[in-house]
Amino acid sequence: MRRATIVTVRTMIVLLLAAAAVDVNLPGRSRDRVRIHLIDRSASTAVPGPAESLQPRDADDIVARDVATRSGGDSIAWASFGRTTAFESRTVDGSGTDFAGALAAALGRNPTEIVLYTDGRGDPGSALFLCRDRGVPVHLFPLGPTSVQDARIVRVEAPPDALPNTPVPVAVVVESTVDLKTRLRVGNEARDLELAANVPARATFTLPGPGPFRVDLDAKDACDENNHALVEVFRRSDRIKVLALSASFPSLPEFDVTVATTASRLLDFDVAIVDNVALSPADQQALASWVKSGGGLLLLGGPNSYALGGWKGTPLAEVSPLKVSPDLRIAAVLGLDASGSMSEEFEAATQVLLDSRGAFDSDDDLAAMTFGDDARILEFDQLRKVRPTGGTSIVKGIEAARLHLETRTAGRKVIVLMTDGETKETPEEIKAAVDRLKDIGLVVITTKKEVPGAKNVPLRNWDELRRVLRSVTNGIQDLFRESPGAIEFRVHPVTEGVGAVAPAGINRTTAKPGVQVVATAGRPPAQDPVAAFAPAGQGRVGAFTIPYTPALARLFRQAIDHLAGEAAGGLRLSVDPPFVRARGSGPPRFPVDTPSGQIFLDQVGQDAWEGRLPEGLSGTVLVRKGRARAAATIPCPTEFEKLGVDRAALDRIARETGGRVLKSPAELSALPRPELPAPRSGRTLFLVAALALVFIEMAVSTFWKV
Repeated sequence: MRRATIVTVRTMIVLLLAAAAVDVNLPGRSRDRVRIHLIDRSASTAVPGPAESLQPRDADDIVARDVATRSGGDSIAWASFGRTTAFESRTVDGSGTDFAGALAAALGRNPTEIVLYTDGRGDPGSALFLCRDRGVPVHLFPLGPTSVQDARIVRVEAPPDALPNTPVPVAVVVESTVDLKTRLRVGNEARDLELAANVPARATFTLPGPGPFRVDLDAKDACDENNHALVEVFRRSDRIKVLALSASFPSLPEFDVTVATTASRLLDFDVAIVDNVALSPADQQALASWVKSGGGLLLLGGPNSYALGGWKGTPLAEVSPLKVSPDLRIAAVLGLDASGSMSEEFEAATQVLLDSRGAFDSDDDLAAMTFGDDARILEFDQLRKVRPTGGTSIVKGIEAARLHLETRTAGRKVIVLMTDGETKETPEEIKAAVDRLKDIGLVVITTKKEVPGAKNVPLRNWDELRRVLRSVTNGIQDLFRESPGAIEFRVHPVTEGVGAVAPAGINRTTAKPGVQVVATAGRPPAQDPVAAFAPAGQGRVGAFTIPYTPALARLFRQAIDHLAGEAAGGLRLSVDPPFVRARGSGPPRFPVDTPSGQIFLDQVGQDAWEGRLPEGLSGTVLVRKGRARAAATIPCPTEFEKLGVDRAALDRIARETGGRVLKSPAELSALPRPELPAPRSGRTLFLVAALALVFIEMAVSTFWKV
């Protein structure tokens, strides 16, 4: 018996070692469950329906019971979703249904299964494939009404535009889930309708002319949101439609001009003009995006334009064919009086000096200087370490700045001194120092005494320093040129037949590389651009450095004609919600404008393109590219387009992810537990078992005596 036992143990040891050597796998086993409940709280699930329908509050009860009865190692979580998704919260945006976003958010928590409570009214996108690829089944509870008593506006048929005072035919298609008598109103007209269940009815109307109007279906049903629609038939004009962003722009008889102060409804216009007004960052960005998708933009000069108007670094500066300031490299020394008489004003003046650097270009050569009994050039950041003391030597300030600037290379060299002018130096000594500057300019901002030989800018008190210094820095950069002489026009459709004229002044700028400069003023090297054109994305931009004047009315008219261009090169647009289609010629991919921003159309045929409208649009949707326009009416938000549980959609979700459509909460507890995705390696277990048997064999051999 002892011998047989030892042989058996040794045989088992050999078998275990052999199994470890070839790495025999262990079969998969059940593992802990990670279940996530996703509850659809979009508006369509809350529409009243039959009493047996599962409501969101019922889903909350099921989740609570599941949490209370879970096994020790299991994890149960829940989230709500609509247009947004929120974990462990019942508050979401219910105006839409983002299936794809909710499923993706749940997958981000590595679940073993998802329980989805929904009516199926939404597009899961590619999220179902992600669930299937990761082996995460989606089980479903039908949520919301199983059937709904609802009448709705299915479609509004109206032309996208019409001539003023021309009758406009309109047709409205309505449908009801039950037999119903109702009244349909379009504008001031009404029709009595008798609807048969699930049979569309079409009613026709005639409007007196283009414009916005309402469509109302008088039906007391479960969902009022799909009984009303806002529609617009746009006013057609053979004239180019111009939006003039201006305080007062002339009504040019050749064009349909709208004067406004904000860039709204850009899709209604062919050309926008920015006429010497300050625009918000949002308006500037809207203009730039609109131009890149095919609009025409004309930028005019004036004190609120280019560098004077603060365009630097803005979207207008990006699309403009002219730079915001002239390409003139400046070397400047900005000197601040650091004598004892400046003790109270020095700190505030230092901050103004530091801020003034933003008015210069990045390649300008700027240096700071303090001058008192002595003068020294220093870094701007060192100004705060200076403590005013002693007297004032304007001569030493001029000399230190001159010696510094003589070593610099720049198109213009300038010294700016900020001082109260109090000094013991004689006018003759100061005048001699100024004479040694030669081609270096000197500007003195002074509160009291003027400096002989310099350009003196009076300062009533130091509180005005910021405004005065800004004026001085603009002057240094020569941003405005008075009496530039007659404008010279180059051959171009915009300048054809335009007579010579000498403007009172121009904004000084530099043309960007590769743009078309069609008008200039002055002679090289003091020649400045007056008008230039360049493409911006799919659109065109023109830039004038002069404001509108009646003497150049022909130039402005021809510029507007040029910027309006053709009807998108023969491109034709159509809207069949949710799709936008184009026919004609163009690149493989291009943008078009919609009320919610740009979308891109991709080529789907030799002369055909297609793209999807943004989510959440309703009412009349206008799309455009250049002068090509199309419109269609979306009667109501997608959330209310159809109501009731879509059982076919629920079956599809379950089928594609390996889940089930559940009929009762009892089926939830009967779902199989998740298994390990692959067999485990048994090598470690076999080696441990073999080692244990070795000790057993040793014990048997040692202590079992016969």
